[in-house]
Amino acid sequence: MMKFVIFLLVISWQLLSLGAEWIQPPKYSNKGYLVPSPDYMPMFPRDHGAHRAYGLEWWYWIGHLQTVDGEKKFGFQSTVFRLAGDPSDSNYFNSERFGNRQLYLAHAALSDLDYGRYIHHERVMREGWQGRVGTNSLTIKVAGIEANMLQDERGHFLTTKYPNGGRLELELIPLKPIVRFGDRGLSRKGDDPASVSWYWTYTRLQAQGKLIYEGEEMEVKGEAWMDHEISSSQLGEGLAGWDWTCMQLNNGTEVKAYRLRRDDGSSDRWSAVYWIDQEGSTEQIYANQFSWIEENEWKSPKTGLAYPTTVKISANHPIRGKVTYQLQPLVENQEFYGNQADNAYWEGACEVMDDKGVTIGKAYLELAGYGGGLGARLN
Repeated sequence: MMKFVIFLLVISWQLLSLGAEWIQPPKYSNKGYLVPSPDYMPMFPRDHGAHRAYGLEWWYWIGHLQTVDGEKKFGFQSTVFRLAGDPSDSNYFNSERFGNRQLYLAHAALSDLDYGRYIHHERVMREGWQGRVGTNSLTIKVAGIEANMLQDERGHFLTTKYPNGGRLELELIPLKPIVRFGDRGLSRKGDDPASVSWYWTYTRLQAQGKLIYEGEEMEVKGEAWMDHEISSSQLGEGLAGWDWTCMQLNNGTEVKAYRLRRDDGSSDRWSAVYWIDQEGSTEQIYANQFSWIEENEWKSPKTGLAYPTTVKISANHPIRGKVTYQLQPLVENQEFYGNQADNAYWEGACEVMDDKGVTIGKAYLELAGYGGGLGARLN
């Protein structure tokens, strides 16, 4: 009897926490790209590759590393973006010839957590010998970022080059199964029916390899996170940007939380929190079941933008009740800026604490759209 009561309580909570009805996505976006469809079951390693018929795609890695002797600590970000060209071009979808209508961006950053230093660089290029992503497996070579599956496909290699001869080489092995986020396999980013994505994540990867930094080569180890997201209209109408975090807690669980910011500063109803347990199962709530409170901001001396880099997230877990996570940056200046100031964003390594101020894990925090105009570029 007690098990049945608990079952009813869980189901009731899930129905209440959804907070948003199902919206059927169209087959095509208003620009003519395919839109991710519900109930799609990805096949790996094939779906680690590029999905060229969709307008926007990215492969994203972050992680916390330390030297094997524990003396030095680092955070890293490596991201490859694929931006599609005009789908009315008859050669666009299938051709992989040099210079075809696929644009690639490579974002690489390294945070020196001991000395508070941050290095980053951006490369933009059309598809060609310096910009290529395979379609049948994880095969990426874009500027200074390369990724390839291990021969036994149990993990992959990631290589990232930095300015002044810096280089990070990692072997990444999943410690949990890949997670498909969202309802019926779709992660929604607003009320626009086309604002959905396939969102697949390795929430905890064992990382080991070597880092060349300031002329010194050192062996490093740690844990990483990998996202692969495919979309054709990332942000819905009226959305200015997002605040997003992934947390890896000391108890072997992970949390992903994001606030979709509306033009008026409020949180969109599709904002969400996900919990991933030790086995890789997930729990999910939407905006009406959590709060994202900005506690302190940092103003960039480079762009003049102000970012809320210290935040408190309080959420109603379906089983455990109220939980609180406080995120504190480990380096203040972790602003990534490329060729245009309004494209700048803050992406940085953070410490996670509970409501008593006790450290319970580590995180990366991403703050995007504070320069304005992001929503227009992602639709």
